[in-house]
Amino acid sequence: MNDAKKEKQKKNLVEAGLMDQNDTLVDYLQASYVQKVWKIGQWKQGWAYFTEARLICITGPLDDNIVIPYQNIRQIGKCSQGFFPMGIEITYETQESGLTTDKLSMTKREKWIKFLEEKSGVTCP
Repeated sequence: MNDAKKEKQKKNLVEAGLMDQNDTLVDYLQASYVQKVWKIGQWKQGWAYFTEARLICITGPLDDNIVIPYQNIRQIGKCSQGFFPMGIEITYETQESGLTTDKLSMTKREKWIKFLEEKSGVTCP
């Protein structure tokens, strides 16, 4: 991806209050996330943005965007999206609700798990 596209995306994320101006956007890609409805969930399309400081998942208009500072990650695991083994399960700490778990599904899962491990210091079993 070229630098002009990254800068445009960074500008949009900063304006939305999801990213700090001094953070660096590493990469972004289309990803799915689990829309939580009570105790069950449904996979929905979204976008994942990996910065130097956090993972941002842009969700649909009815959901809150997912923003996970790497320093708050407590556990990383693998999951599946239906029959496809391409999901990442991330448990992280928030001030509002304590420990929270979100599931994201994306291509090149192993690459992004390794990236999350390096940034968070947490290893995936």
